[in-house]
Amino acid sequence: MSNQDLYVKSGYWTFLITLALNLVFFAYISFVHPGTPENPGFGDPSSQSK
Repeated sequence: MSNQDLYVKSGYWTFLITLALNLVFFAYISFVHPGTPENPGFGDPSSQSK
């Protein structure tokens, strides 16, 4: 009997790379992106009212 892979290796690597890029993108949006003028981030000093 021959040894056969049960998955497509290129599809597996594509899935892993896409998953990693999505995680990096969501981390950037959540923790780095400064926000928009209508909804500034918490770190923006001009968004705090006096």
